[in-house]
Amino acid sequence: MTYLEMLEYIYKERPSGKITLGLERIVELCELLGNPQCSFRSVHVTGTNGKGSVTKLLSNLLIEHGFQTGGYYSPHLSSFKERILVNEEFVPDELYLECFREVQKFAEQMDQKGETHKPSFFEFTTAMAFCIFERMKVRTSAIEVGLGGRFDATNVLKSDVAVIVTVGYDHMHILGDTLEKIAFEKAGIIKDSIPTVCGETKPGPVEVIKKVCEEKKSELHLLNRDFIYENTEMKLNENRFDFRGQREFKRLELTLNGEHQFLNAAVALEAFLLFADRMGFEVKEEAVRKALKKTTHPGRFEVVGERPRYIFDGAHNASAATSLRKAINTYFKGEKLAGLVGILDDKDKAGVLSQIAPLFERLIVTRPVSHRAVNPQETYEIAKRYNDSVSFEPDPIKALETLKEEGWPTIIITGSLYLVGYVRDYVLDGKLEPEWAIAG
Repeated sequence: MTYLEMLEYIYKERPSGKITLGLERIVELCELLGNPQCSFRSVHVTGTNGKGSVTKLLSNLLIEHGFQTGGYYSPHLSSFKERILVNEEFVPDELYLECFREVQKFAEQMDQKGETHKPSFFEFTTAMAFCIFERMKVRTSAIEVGLGGRFDATNVLKSDVAVIVTVGYDHMHILGDTLEKIAFEKAGIIKDSIPTVCGETKPGPVEVIKKVCEEKKSELHLLNRDFIYENTEMKLNENRFDFRGQREFKRLELTLNGEHQFLNAAVALEAFLLFADRMGFEVKEEAVRKALKKTTHPGRFEVVGERPRYIFDGAHNASAATSLRKAINTYFKGEKLAGLVGILDDKDKAGVLSQIAPLFERLIVTRPVSHRAVNPQETYEIAKRYNDSVSFEPDPIKALETLKEEGWPTIIITGSLYLVGYVRDYVLDGKLEPEWAIAG
């Protein structure tokens, strides 16, 4: 079996179109594998927005302090390999296949018990990640929740620190239709007697998280109460801030762009300092500075090229779109911009487009490469409410080439991460990863 054949099995044979809530399948699958998730220490990260950036920051902080570190992310941009990293690098195909075969063996045993017992795409890949981390003798890890928290497959972890970055409206058909309900689902990653770090400040969700922490005897560290970022300076790819929390640092530098990344970095730092305390290792300021400066997160206000200059940003919900709008107004205020946008059907299309569509002199709506985007025409109709210079082209590459031919100096590709990853591949490599033919 090849790597691509492995992917075809995971995408085609594992149910991903519907979500069956519950941890029973992942618990059983991990038990059959010998509980590989118990072989390393972890920081567990959830949040409506920011959890990917926080996980990247934590991973680099651990790496710079000398730990063999696993990073688990979802979704990926271009390659499935981006989901499971060791020291922020791809793992060998041979190891993927080795752990795949191990997980497949036990998953197919479980399949025999019926459809509701069949491990899903995310449960299968989470088990693979834990297996890979065990085989590679990972000592520490930063693990990003896939969706929610309470019933997410990653919640089989016995983590050392729980992180809730933000609470906003997304996946409401699964997590609930109020911020309080969504906060409760995210607070499901809080474990007994471990600290929790929270970057959310809205009173409703904060009260829910406080209550869960009290019940779990978890020490809660709140943004603007127990830790803070201040004295911010913003310049593209060179952003600086001060941090006060478990320790104090002055003029830390972030390559990550956008005001929201200061919040993400502060949350990551506070969580890292608490993790270091639980692990019993010394935090080195030079390593902290290096980790924050080196951290990048592809597809999150990522700037590529000069003319045209491309900005890739997965603003997939209203909160992320607000952050994108603020970043554009900070770094590119007054410039004429073209936009290429595609949004999944289960997202708040009006919430995203009302924030970003008015920013563009020219806008093309397209279709993300996903089975969750079958009605891009609806996206186009909504976009017309907010922009008079919008057109529709279902093929993302044709849409991009149109904007290039029109001579726009700056093109922003945004909306779904599936769109961002697809177009980013084409821009960087002049071709598309063969995985797209399988995943799409």
